[in-house]
Parts: sequence; C-alpha cells; structure tokens
Amino acid sequence: YHAKEFPPWVREMTGCGGSPFSNLVRLTIDSCDGLEHLPTSLKNLIALKQLIISNCKNAISLPSHLECLTSLQELRLIGCNKMENIIADIAPLVNLRKVIIRECPNMTCLP
Repeated sequence: YHAKEFPPWVREMTGCGGSPFSNLVRLTIDSCDGLEHLPTSLKNLIALKQLIISNCKNAISLPSHLECLTSLQELRLIGCNKMENIIADIAPLVNLRKVIIRECPNMTCLP
C-alpha cells in the first residue's frame, strides 16, 4: 500500500457496538511505505490489545490519540526509519505491558 493515508473506510472505522471493528484485538500495519500518519479513528478501537507497526518507512510519529486505547497491552514499532517520537501520553495505558522499538534510528523522544 503506497498511499500517504488510509482509504476512507479505514479512516471512518469506529468502535461503536455495530461496527465490525469493535472487537478487534490485534492490528498489524506492515510495509505501508507511503504512510506518514495513522488515522485518528484508531482511538475508537477500544478492545485493541496489540498494535504492531512495522516497515512503514515514512511514518513520522504516533499520534496523541493513542491514549484512548486503554486495553492496549503491547506496542511494537519495527523498521520505521523516519519515526521520531511517540506524541501520545501513554500514562493512561494502564494495561500496557510490552513496548518494543527496534530499527527506528530517528526515534529521539519517548513520553
């Protein structure tokens, strides 16, 4: 996938009871070279336990709305060459047990 942003159906996904994504527990975003920013609609995936972002060469940062993912247990950032920081305040992520950051040479700031 080489676009700079996700298609509309992904940007509009919600965690409302009728959404097919409301029970999503694992999301892997891999090899989206054109991707620079994650969709803000990720904040609605309230059941998400594992978020893996790998080989997204142009992703710059994780957005601030990540703090809404209170069920998140694991966050992996692998091979994101331009990733500079995690903007989100991860303090509200009380279930977060594992953070793996690997091959992100420009990562300079963690919350």
